[in-house]
Order: sequence, then structure tokens, then C-alpha cells
Amino acid sequence: MLHTVRLSVLCLCAAVIGCDALPKIQFELQSEIQREFHVTNALVMVIDTTNLVLAIFDDARAALDPEERAAFEEEVARYATLHYQKVKLKGVAVVVGRASRRGQGGGDHEPTLFVPEYHPDGSVRMALLRRPAVETPVQQKP
Repeated sequence: MLHTVRLSVLCLCAAVIGCDALPKIQFELQSEIQREFHVTNALVMVIDTTNLVLAIFDDARAALDPEERAAFEEEVARYATLHYQKVKLKGVAVVVGRASRRGQGGGDHEPTLFVPEYHPDGSVRMALLRRPAVETPVQQKP
């Protein structure tokens, strides 16, 4: 009986420590990304410990042409993947948007989705996850 109580208390303590550590990890990674890429408005969200969402609100980078913005998003995704130490990530979503006031948007971009491919030598390749094209149904006149 005493063994069961100790085990229950140990599991409860581990859960509390684990829940406390995740926001700290997110904040540390967010700070590292802000420092590395010289951005002031970044947001990092970890979902189920294996998926990462990165949002960077930077007017200058949001205005880049699509190829340059995609290269920047891939660089940020790779950096985050290499610096997130909890587990190997299954997916990374990066969005670079404008820091605009509500109602002034219009030019926001969709998140770019990457799947990290881990190699035995420690390197990581960020495979771009293509979204299927969404067909808009044509409405016929009655």
C-alpha cells in the first residue's frame, strides 16, 4: 500500500514538473529565435510536444517576395528544429505576417508547413509539406 502511495505521489510530481517545463521551453526557444533573427515579435507554440508553430510578425520580412520569404521561413524552421531539445519534431509551421492593427490586414500569408527529416549525421532537412489545391466549385445559374 505504501509503495502505491509513493508511486502515485512520484507520478503527480513528474506531471507537475513536466507541465511547468513546457512554457519555459517555449519561452526560451522564442527568445533564441528573436535574438538569432533580430525580430521583436515572435510567438512559439508547442503542440503535443512534437509539433511546433512559429509566428513572426515583422513588416519588413512579410513584404519580401515569395521566394525570399519562403527561404527565411525554412531557415527559421530549421533553427527551431535544431534547438528544440525535448523530442524530435514531427511538424513545424511557420508564418511571417504583418504586425497590423485589426481590420487593416489583407496581405497575411498562409503558414508554411515543414516536416523535419532527421539524418544519422545529426543534420536535418526541412521537407516542405505541399497542400492540395482547393478547387472552388462553380455555381451554375438556375
